[in-house]
Amino acid sequence: MTQPQQFGSPPPAQKAPKPAKFGALAWTSLILGIVGILGSPIIFLNNLTAIVAALGLILGVIALFGTKRILALIGIGLCVAGIAITVAVQGDTVKELENALNEPGSASGESGDSGQATWGEQFTWESGVAVKVSKPTPCTPSDFASPQNIERAMKFTVTVVNNSDEPVNIVDLTPSGDATFNGGKAETIFDSDGECGDGGMESTTVLPGKTYRYDVAYAVGPKPGELQLVFNPILGQEAVFVGKV
Repeated sequence: MTQPQQFGSPPPAQKAPKPAKFGALAWTSLILGIVGILGSPIIFLNNLTAIVAALGLILGVIALFGTKRILALIGIGLCVAGIAITVAVQGDTVKELENALNEPGSASGESGDSGQATWGEQFTWESGVAVKVSKPTPCTPSDFASPQNIERAMKFTVTVVNNSDEPVNIVDLTPSGDATFNGGKAETIFDSDGECGDGGMESTTVLPGKTYRYDVAYAVGPKPGELQLVFNPILGQEAVFVGKV
């Protein structure tokens, strides 16, 4: 008598793996973060890579709600770092440009030409000799000052720096007599016993590598205006200082 054939129970069905939720966004955030980091030190290009990193940051935040959270966190961190580095690099670049534009000594002369500067700046000739005119300060002439009847007096400190190989005489680095104020002549004040000084007419030799300072004052009008001083030494070209007083 034949026995009924027995069949084994079928193997349990394997569950299909769950698809990664927002996995593509997490990977995209990571890649965009890397791009943001690599481009952040490069001026001009980092503007674009910062936008890319910002997009990656948004995608990374969305991917946090998916299954690739660690990957999303890494992408977010890279994106934030790329944006932060870009901001820091651009800030330093702006400061360097401002310092370069405002740095005293930016004016320089070439043979046969005249160069223009203003108070607080420095003019340097090709020889290495430089002159700097300070910002003006008011001074009170004494009763014996020349000229008389001065409406307003402004004093400057002139700094001569000799970085050349030869000694220079201060007489050659004194403002010429054609100083002007608001289109008219500005007279030099000679006041050896007063606070306005003796007009800077000193015969002093400045050796190479040395610095010398002297004061010079001018009679100007009662109202603010523009004063122009011209240094026309034997060095070959004029240095013109122009500014408000």
